[in-house]
Amino acid sequence: MNRNAELFSYQIKKERRRRTCFFIVFFICLYVFINLILHFLIYPVKQNSVSMIPDISQKSVVLVSPVSESYNRGDIVLLSPRAQSKTSFFKRHYAHFVSFFTAQQYSPLESVNIASSKQHIRRVVGMPGDTIYMRGYVLYIKPAGERHFLTEFEITPEPYNVTFYVPPADWDTEIGVKGSFDEITLGADEYFLLADNRKSSDDSRLWGVIKKDEISAKVLMCYFPFKNFRIF
Repeated sequence: MNRNAELFSYQIKKERRRRTCFFIVFFICLYVFINLILHFLIYPVKQNSVSMIPDISQKSVVLVSPVSESYNRGDIVLLSPRAQSKTSFFKRHYAHFVSFFTAQQYSPLESVNIASSKQHIRRVVGMPGDTIYMRGYVLYIKPAGERHFLTEFEITPEPYNVTFYVPPADWDTEIGVKGSFDEITLGADEYFLLADNRKSSDDSRLWGVIKKDEISAKVLMCYFPFKNFRIF
């Protein structure tokens, strides 16, 4: 009787160990699979600022894809941090894990307050070969080979909204983000990126032109909050 009880108890413990090992391996494989997808195909990014209002509000979460090889006028893109901060292997994966299971509402790396070490979401407005200038926060564009300037809204295929204001007549234009600048011509691999919130956001007006390899991904959609769901 005791022998049978011991054998039965052993079988139960063996089955529990087998199940435990199965679940551990399963979650490790799931985690690796999810990270491969998030790193190479598509991943969520939380928009913490008001730089892209009204189309992408503060605290929204967007899906971006790093696989795109080309960018068109009007695309919303994700810029790589201009100052790369060093993060340990463990901390990076811990941050991925926490961010995924909190639906991007919290990330251990968000405590970094240096603007140049963060990613930025901006809109492609100027393309390689364009000659551009700005007046009253609106960009005027003459594509390569064309004779006339058109506003960004006339020349961009898909409509979008911007937030800007007309400053008082006595406003010092050297204060804050520029609302006007003279003509510049973009090189073969240069893009001009602007925030949709033109009155208080940093973008190519401060950074200068952006090289293609500085763009890390294209924004595909805004999916959170659900009331702001939109495909770009």
